[in-house]
Amino acid sequence: MSAHSTNPVLMTDHYEYTMLDALVLSGKVNEKAVFEVFSRDLKERSYGVFAGLLPLMETIEKFTFSHKEISFLESINLLSAETLRWLEEYSFSGKISAYREGELYFPFSPVMTVEAEIGEALILETIILSFLNHASAVATAAARITESANGKFVMEAGSRRVNPESAVQAARAAYIAGIDVTSNLETSRRWGIPTAGTASHAFTLSFPNELEAFEAQTETLGKSTIFLVDTYNQEDAIKSAVKVTGGELKGIRLDSGNLGEDSIAARELLDSLGAIDAQIMVSGDLDEYKIADLTTYPIDSFESGHRLVTGSGVPSAGFVYKLVAITDGTSETFNPVAKKATGKTNQGGRKFAKRLLSDEGFAVEEVITTNENDFLNNPDTQARELQTVIFQNGEIFNKWNVHEARAHCRAVIKELPKEKREIHFSSPAIPTTFKEV
Repeated sequence: MSAHSTNPVLMTDHYEYTMLDALVLSGKVNEKAVFEVFSRDLKERSYGVFAGLLPLMETIEKFTFSHKEISFLESINLLSAETLRWLEEYSFSGKISAYREGELYFPFSPVMTVEAEIGEALILETIILSFLNHASAVATAAARITESANGKFVMEAGSRRVNPESAVQAARAAYIAGIDVTSNLETSRRWGIPTAGTASHAFTLSFPNELEAFEAQTETLGKSTIFLVDTYNQEDAIKSAVKVTGGELKGIRLDSGNLGEDSIAARELLDSLGAIDAQIMVSGDLDEYKIADLTTYPIDSFESGHRLVTGSGVPSAGFVYKLVAITDGTSETFNPVAKKATGKTNQGGRKFAKRLLSDEGFAVEEVITTNENDFLNNPDTQARELQTVIFQNGEIFNKWNVHEARAHCRAVIKELPKEKREIHFSSPAIPTTFKEV
């Protein structure tokens, strides 16, 4: 058994605990507070896709300190005895509201609100941002890749490009945002996400030639399989694949070279050999831009790996976790607080969000207010409330599964006109408005 702990309580930043120590010793640790998760911009994209929520809530549910973690913190003289005793009793008992997984978000959307005693909420900052920033970056990339594929099949296959657990979470996020299957088996075990795979160059290279490799592949997997045909010579490999299957192969995969032009040659050869139903899959560091350029070629499906699981150039969603309201210790009244630093400002106060829709059902505005009961003056205006309670009294509420999150993402992304979902549309698709109350 590994000597390393998988308890998430130390997967955090040093200063979370030194700040906590100061709060304990100053007597402020139990003051009620409100923290908010939001992103100030979309990194030149028109929307973001919120993901990572359920795995995060499951982590918070078991975020407690065992003797092992307490002993470690004591051994490095990081905290006072009072704070160590406080941690021994810790379990999160506050309230968390959030956007649903698969929901779209825009600049300053309050995708998560944490209401709790300040000490309870403070030490969750790093773990909250770790889950949400990575998963939402991948989900956003996946949505853009799916959009670029224009209805064609897309497979996620980036497990070997990131940390193993990150790969599992990335595959989950990608599926929520529209990717059809993943190569990662653990995601299937945990969440029932469909998996698929082809074959590698190493497999072909382990045989004297492609014909023998394809014969072994067919004997094991049957005729309806996909053959990797660019290990040596594409034309010879396609002929071998057709020969060993009698033309009944499911398809071929191209992983290098000029994928567009090579797909044309492959299609012509397959058809001339009678394999008219054989599909063509392409792979090779594909992102939304490369896929968009390839959709006019005779390509049936795409495999995206490295670019997808690292956010396709935007590896973090840019979410921050900010204190927006706190009591003064003498009453239950919350006082809004906010940063004023240039370039990093935000609105103080606990917020509520709605998305306004046109009569045609298209999103037109993200409205944020500090009044929970503030409904818009125009009763004919369509609006969706975006936050819902997801965690309270130590338990998860509204435990939507990954398939429900995927269905929700499919539905809400259609609220954006197609031109505003295009990968070259670099401004927020809708404005964010703070409503005065």
